[in-house]
Amino acid sequence: MRRDAPPSFSRLRRWSISLNVALSTLAVLAIIIMVNYLASRHFTRFAIAGRAQTELSPITKRTLESITNDVHVIVYFDKDEPLYDSVWSLLKEYKFANQHIVIETVDYLRDPGAAAVIKKQYALGQANKNVIIFDNNGNKRTVNEAELSELDMKGMLSGQSREVKRTHFKGEMLFTSALQGVTMLKPGKAYFLQGDGEHRPDSEEPGVGYSAFVSLLKQNNVLFETLSLSGTRDIPIDCNLLIIAGPTQPLLNEEVEKVQKFLKQGGRLLMLFRHASLDRASGTGLEKMLTAWGIAVSRSIVLDQENSVNSAYTIQVSDFADHPITRPLQADARILMFIPRAIDKIQAGTSPADAPQVQALAWSGHNGRFVTDIRTNPRTGLAEFNPQPTDLVGRVPLAVAAEKGAIRGVSADRGATRIVVCGDSLLFCDTNIESLANRDFAAYAINWLLARNELLVGLAPHPIKEYKLSMTESQRTRVSWLLLAGMPGFVLFLGSLVWFRRRK
Repeated sequence: MRRDAPPSFSRLRRWSISLNVALSTLAVLAIIIMVNYLASRHFTRFAIAGRAQTELSPITKRTLESITNDVHVIVYFDKDEPLYDSVWSLLKEYKFANQHIVIETVDYLRDPGAAAVIKKQYALGQANKNVIIFDNNGNKRTVNEAELSELDMKGMLSGQSREVKRTHFKGEMLFTSALQGVTMLKPGKAYFLQGDGEHRPDSEEPGVGYSAFVSLLKQNNVLFETLSLSGTRDIPIDCNLLIIAGPTQPLLNEEVEKVQKFLKQGGRLLMLFRHASLDRASGTGLEKMLTAWGIAVSRSIVLDQENSVNSAYTIQVSDFADHPITRPLQADARILMFIPRAIDKIQAGTSPADAPQVQALAWSGHNGRFVTDIRTNPRTGLAEFNPQPTDLVGRVPLAVAAEKGAIRGVSADRGATRIVVCGDSLLFCDTNIESLANRDFAAYAINWLLARNELLVGLAPHPIKEYKLSMTESQRTRVSWLLLAGMPGFVLFLGSLVWFRRRK
């Protein structure tokens, strides 16, 4: 090459090429930034793994679409807990659907300082661990770890296993309910009638306490108070729902009249009878009142041997009507009742146009038995049930729902009258409300009575798939060596081989 030969590129040419490369690089970076900006706001997510979170249900999507202000979700959780990953991945789906869901994670074991702040802000006690808090401008709901999964204890109870298995994850059902509670639901007010042997809402006494039912009311943004109708007190004007849970003593005539007046003014009533009220020939006095609303409360109790579990007096009810209360229940749902009374609609001829619309909600099996021979034991004072060959056998209704619009000439301040009557009050007590689908049935009944139609859509728990790999100690040792030494060694061998060939 000659020393005096001209350069291949002039200085101007070199600067032109450099500028072109720089501008092209900036253009590519700008395109990448714009694509990422658009993708962060307009994207589609889909699952490619069998264990991935399934698509959010329509009711969850509608709930998230309705949220227009920030809702803070605090995951106060030990990250080593088995359910943490499921909770975190589901909440991320909520955030992807709506950026107003603001998630904060606090591991109370690894970050005690942040945990102390959360404990003080939300008045968490020592027992409050592994909870998810939903906060919308001070309106709060919490979901506890114990509520998040359904457990299968059959193996442990039978002695075949020492493990309690989680079978279903209820995160979406509980998280969506909590979001609705802090963003959508107008607060309601329920009154528990007291003074006639009813279940006590503040009691945790096994078999009769209703504290868990009260927790369900709070989750649905319904406050509660107790109410006595003795004397001159009437049902308060702010009563959105009157609950009469298992009275065992007869109500006074004036008390029954006050309940009747409340219903005529568009009141909402959840009436739960108890077999113990059959100890008295007169009943509670509410049976006669309900006939005016097209509801017949029998003095018989119902046994169903084919659908009984552990006791002849329990019935697993799985025959439901097509009604807004029962429609959201899963196809294989069952509720557990204990010595229920038969509840049916009065079979009449031609009904007037303004007559209450009464519909049975649930039935026993086709071999349910009406037991009418009920006697009081003179020693114990309790009712005894004596099945007879002459008892009627068939499909027996155990719960009904009734609805009636405004009555002409009567002030209907509360809207249309709605009534739900169940032949058993023990199905919602602390001992039984978590059995089978009792809790779901209670929630749907409450929300139908309060005309919260947006909540009458079922959210089924997601099944938890479990995979196990059993290995002996020697197999675990071989796998460990393969992962720790074999795979890195193979990569080093390939690298050495390439280096050796290049040297040649």
